[in-house]
Amino acid sequence: MGAWGAKAEDTDLKEGLGMTRQQLGWAAKRFFFQAYLGFSLVTVVGGFATAPLMTYYFFGDWRFWRHWDPGWRLLFHGWAMVYRILRSNGEHSFMFSVPLTSPPATVPDRNLVHRRQDWEFGNSCGSCSNCCTLISCPVLDSDSGLCRGYNSFYWRYYNCGRYPTAQNEIEFYGCPKWEMRPERPAPTYAPAPVFAHTAEDR
Repeated sequence: MGAWGAKAEDTDLKEGLGMTRQQLGWAAKRFFFQAYLGFSLVTVVGGFATAPLMTYYFFGDWRFWRHWDPGWRLLFHGWAMVYRILRSNGEHSFMFSVPLTSPPATVPDRNLVHRRQDWEFGNSCGSCSNCCTLISCPVLDSDSGLCRGYNSFYWRYYNCGRYPTAQNEIEFYGCPKWEMRPERPAPTYAPAPVFAHTAEDR
């Protein structure tokens, strides 16, 4: 192998390792968060003792005293969500599974969904907060109708930022903004013509 080939292979290897490190980083952050959340739910007082970390995860703000009212309600909401998941037998559409190695997201995948033609509010969700109210999310500000945790860690690494990803999620929340893109049929290819060879072809 020449020097150029060795250099190209080394570059490809580094790019591959870089991607793997990035995915491992996303997975490690999610794993730590889930372990921390489990610790907080089981111990009850764990989330209160580490309030700055809790409010950072859900509100993007270390100043826990600014989020005390919705913050303490997260404990009961967490247990309610665990109960919903256990009752759903894996069929829940209110909280879809997010792979550990998937990148954080602040908007849904436009390859999967697009805005409905009759949606009048552009990128905004307008006055709709179905995905918050139907699960009684305490992070929703009832006065303004806005999410207090917009673009926080939880928003980007879990369900909120990437909603929706499937039709059953849209149906569950009665979402008036998004609809799934139609699936494109797989391309069909005509079989290659078969030519008979004669002695003259050889």
